[in-house]
Amino acid sequence: MRGEIQKLTIGTYENSDYQKRIDAKAFKAFINPTGYSVTYKTQLEPGQALGTPKEAKKYVASPSTDLQLEFLFDGTGVTETYSGNKLINKIKKNSFSKTSVKEQVEAFYLATGKVSGSIHKPYNVILNWGDFEFKGVLAEFTVEYKLFNNEGQPLRAIGKAKFSESVGQELAAKETNNQSPDVTHKRTVQAGDTLPLMTERIYGDSKYYLEVAKVNNLINFRQLKPGTELYFPPIEKIA
Repeated sequence: MRGEIQKLTIGTYENSDYQKRIDAKAFKAFINPTGYSVTYKTQLEPGQALGTPKEAKKYVASPSTDLQLEFLFDGTGVTETYSGNKLINKIKKNSFSKTSVKEQVEAFYLATGKVSGSIHKPYNVILNWGDFEFKGVLAEFTVEYKLFNNEGQPLRAIGKAKFSESVGQELAAKETNNQSPDVTHKRTVQAGDTLPLMTERIYGDSKYYLEVAKVNNLINFRQLKPGTELYFPPIEKIA
């Protein structure tokens, strides 16, 4: 509906390919976060040659992105659909029920962090809020209880959640076009690999294998040792 407040939702999935959704475990925030932070990371090759004042950092990989949010769990009833003036609600015969903080926290953790007996791990999740989407897994979840009733039951709590990006290789390749010859690739030599074969996989042509050998300081590129990591720079840099 146009103009309606969009609530943050968390969809639950069995695996990082995000094909099989478990709708029964999905979560919708009672109150939207006041904001969120996204941390993007780049892993660079450590070390610097002795006697050099500066260095050109070499790209190694792009570690998973982190997402951090704070949720407000409120059990006073002010966040329900018919909150507000109780007399008006009574006259209009509006239903007015409170969802406890305990139930809200349990629903959130059930969707994001609790180990599911059927898959023996927590669910992978997709967080959606407006145009924002994040695929990952819950890494940390801290709950701070702030308000209590006379019986010591929590009426308000703040949940601090950290999610780490988690996307299967096949899906990641589709989303980032990781097979492009215009980006730097890092590959680990497997048994039976040859440099021309690996070069053909990356660039679609094996003719660049001598240039790749130079980039990696390979003296004997005809005998690659399994487990060796090789860099394949953007094609325009070696063409």
